[in-house]
Amino acid sequence: MEKIIIVIIMFIASTVLQAQDKRYTVFGSIDPGATYKDGFNIGVGVEYQMTYTYVKTQLFAFPDLRGKDYFEWTSVPFTSINLHSLFDEWRYYSGFKIGLIKREAVHPTIGFEAGIDRYFDNGFYIGVTSSEDLRTDGKEWEPDIENYWRLSTFFKIGVAF
Repeated sequence: MEKIIIVIIMFIASTVLQAQDKRYTVFGSIDPGATYKDGFNIGVGVEYQMTYTYVKTQLFAFPDLRGKDYFEWTSVPFTSINLHSLFDEWRYYSGFKIGLIKREAVHPTIGFEAGIDRYFDNGFYIGVTSSEDLRTDGKEWEPDIENYWRLSTFFKIGVAF
């Protein structure tokens, strides 16, 4: 009986965890709160979405943020959850992020993101993502500052293939 239960668990796990292609996407994003407070910023990224997980990489630029150029590269490896509505017009997702921040020097960053996207029949989509990131670039502004967590919200528009 134990062997049958183990086989059933392995079958269910392999069925649920297998990569079933959904779509590739390309998107652009902005942080409107930061735009209002500190000026122009823009991001671009690509995603590979599967039935239950996704992989994502993005670049984000914030020229002249408080007198210094800011660039960020982050990626969501397979540490993610990806859910789709019945007809794929809605997508809900969450994932663990890793990356690097470039502000004169290079600083590591980690965090979590969660979001919702709305897909249209023509392949375009819009979405909102919230991200909580551990930032290690604060010493660029103040030498005595500790690493800190920052909550950001991004609006994005993209196209799915």
